[in-house]
Amino acid sequence: MAAIQKRGKKYRVRVIRRGFPTQSKTFITHAEALRWSRDIEIQMDRGEFKSHEAERSRMVDKSIPFQQAAHHYQKTHSIHKKIVRCETSRLNILIKRWGDLEVGKVDKQSVITLRDDLLKMGRSGETINHYFNTISKLFQMLKDEWDIDIANPIKGIKRMPPSQGRTKRVNVELECLLLSGCDQLSLPLLRSIIQFAIYTGMRRGELMRLTWADIDLPNRKAYLHQTKNGEPRQVPLTRQAIAVLEALSKDEERVFPMGMDALRSQFGHLKEYAKGRWNGIGVNPFYDLRFHDLRHEALSRLSDAGLNVIELSHISGHRTLGMLKRYTHPSHEAIFLKLERE
Repeated sequence: MAAIQKRGKKYRVRVIRRGFPTQSKTFITHAEALRWSRDIEIQMDRGEFKSHEAERSRMVDKSIPFQQAAHHYQKTHSIHKKIVRCETSRLNILIKRWGDLEVGKVDKQSVITLRDDLLKMGRSGETINHYFNTISKLFQMLKDEWDIDIANPIKGIKRMPPSQGRTKRVNVELECLLLSGCDQLSLPLLRSIIQFAIYTGMRRGELMRLTWADIDLPNRKAYLHQTKNGEPRQVPLTRQAIAVLEALSKDEERVFPMGMDALRSQFGHLKEYAKGRWNGIGVNPFYDLRFHDLRHEALSRLSDAGLNVIELSHISGHRTLGMLKRYTHPSHEAIFLKLERE
């Protein structure tokens, strides 16, 4: 309902409609006031109305600090993801960088500078793309859930090309040094974890979540309910893997009752120990050794044993041949032996 009042030589119009904020404006003529009020009412009827107050509110929302938006995203989105630890780590780094900066001022150039700084630090293309994904999803939240009219700073920025992947092999010599190091440092559980990782090709998180209820010894298989790609799978257990399991205590629910922080700490300590005892030729292989390299080695050994890509993907859980290729590095000797059999 519109009400028009004459005030001196001008006309003040007010549009009052339930469910909408009252709209008012002043015009020189009655006809202009009437035309404006009818336009507003038509917009309200069609659901097309946007108040000036709402627009101003949206502009004010752009001034909230980045850290406020990031903390909210952590609590409402990251917490429900399997990658919560990794995404939280990235968000904390971004908060240190843009904490008090208004979200409206985190623009494309801000992201490009971040990319360049990460490259200087030696971060891989995949790591940088993970930062891009986190930033993009955070700004999508601001637009979809907070109703802030804000541009996504990732738009228009090309993703980084994937890296070539690691080709490191944990050969028998390195394996022996790691296992003997566990013995010398009195780390029996870490020794079992390393052996089981090499015998099965499981990821670190899959190993540490494994419970005795997931182990089927008669049928020699392990059930993985939570995996990186979200699809459960079964991993066949070799006789070597079975021997590792049989030597373990069954008093705990988990097969390897160790926290992730303890695993990182012990593996780092073991690397330092083995590094000091390496007397081979060339670069010390323990400088850049990662726990994940054990998975690479496991799949490469299975490939050397003659398993085809379908069988390897069944064990590893990889969905694409491209990813499996990056993880599997057959030895020259294994390839040569197969050729000799032809």
